[in-house]
Amino acid sequence: MQVDDLVGWDPDALERTATELAACADAVDAVAGDVARSASFGDAWSGAAHDGATSAFASYGRDLAAQAESYRRVSACARFVVPRLRALHSELGELQTRAAARGFPLDADELLAASLRSLLVRADGLDREAAARLSVESEPPGTVLGEQGRLHTAIARSGSTTLPVLPDPATDPVQVAQWWNGLDDTARTALVAEHPERIGALDGLPAAVRDLANRALLDDERRRLESVATQLRAELDAMFLGGTVIDSLGVTGLFTDADAGLEQTVRKIEALAAIDATLAHGDRQLLALDLSGREAMAAVAVGDVDTAEHLAVFVPGAGSTVQGNLQGYDTQVAALRDAARLHLTGGDPSVAAVTWLNYQAPQWGWGLAFTERSPVSDLAARIAAPRLVDFLDGIAASRPDDPRITTVGHSYGAVVSGLALRETGAVDAAVFVGAPGIGTGDVTDLRIPPGSAYLVEAERDIVADVGTFGGDPSFLDGLTHLPAGPGTTTAGVPLAGITGHSSYLTPGTSSSHHIAGVVAGTAERSTP
Repeated sequence: MQVDDLVGWDPDALERTATELAACADAVDAVAGDVARSASFGDAWSGAAHDGATSAFASYGRDLAAQAESYRRVSACARFVVPRLRALHSELGELQTRAAARGFPLDADELLAASLRSLLVRADGLDREAAARLSVESEPPGTVLGEQGRLHTAIARSGSTTLPVLPDPATDPVQVAQWWNGLDDTARTALVAEHPERIGALDGLPAAVRDLANRALLDDERRRLESVATQLRAELDAMFLGGTVIDSLGVTGLFTDADAGLEQTVRKIEALAAIDATLAHGDRQLLALDLSGREAMAAVAVGDVDTAEHLAVFVPGAGSTVQGNLQGYDTQVAALRDAARLHLTGGDPSVAAVTWLNYQAPQWGWGLAFTERSPVSDLAARIAAPRLVDFLDGIAASRPDDPRITTVGHSYGAVVSGLALRETGAVDAAVFVGAPGIGTGDVTDLRIPPGSAYLVEAERDIVADVGTFGGDPSFLDGLTHLPAGPGTTTAGVPLAGITGHSSYLTPGTSSSHHIAGVVAGTAERSTP
């Protein structure tokens, strides 16, 4: 994969092709309907010739149906590629701008060479994923994947049935919600059945709808990724000095990009397994599933986001991945939800909590060599913040009421949430936990009510003292400091203290207790 190859991919042309192929499929369906009607001879004809004609018409009908389905498969693949290709083009444009500012052509800028290689590896991976998606056998007509039997039969296709045009992925969540509210149940069901990959990604839709659509993708995505992995392994095995010789030496990436692609693909398969294991706990909603980046991205809620009166959105920090951390975060977030319920009178159950890993969290180690992956750069946070803004705005837009929304940003996630809170007014309170900064040096930049910003910092948390992103928040005016040391609740229940950077949400600790109080809107201070 070369830069010119990526530049030459035109997402607008691809989107037009997808639309045209979908229209062709509908037109072929209409012809198939005409053929079926023509084959209805009633009692006007009988005998061997009638039987032969009936059989021929039936065969023509099957051929037409198969052709229409082929058009739809290619159209769906194109729609899968378009938003991912746009994201790659955006990253490429950013790299070209940075190279130009340094006075170099991009392919001659040694400082950006590693970032460019990473981008081209992902572009090559997208190409392979699209090819694998086209090679996978289609599902039997009329059936779709569903969660717990809620959706089994797709709307019958016919030339007279036209699905509503889906909003562009960049559409404002408020407009998405208005579009969805204007549809009838038949159109909604058909859209989820036909376009789960797009419905699941639309901020502004009800959580239950996104959950249904994203769950419908899991098995297909797993099969697709396993097919890609098989192809890449075959490519590596076929190479001179590939496979076992290189593996035994512990050296990869010397002769091909296939090894890097295989590593990414395997991580995404592992991420799907982690999502499956998390959803198996029950009372979960899969609100986002995006495999277009270097790492898998997802958002999983415990509780019902559509009805909860209190909602926490937890944004993890650097080093976090779906495959490595989702299950552990989900356990902590579920405990946070339970603790928030206890803060409310009578143990009010209307609380939900989301683990929002729907961004490319920066990574330590080799991640330090890539600006967009480095925990000491705010680039990953600036890319992530608009995604979080749309997610938060989407929750507010999808609800007829006004739930209390609290963001809980840990470490680098505090930077992401801080930047997002400068752009959205959907949030009622924010907790910054072990924060190396909140993306601003002025708390009034955050679009939340005065007095609704909280900070938790444990003893010996060196990350929280670096102040890399907007200064050390410990010294900012306007932040209410919550305890992290040992204490008791106002009812006299003992609370454990914590030290270091990673235990803020551990159940039974002072920090987790007070964060839950913010989520519930009943924040209290512990008794030393």
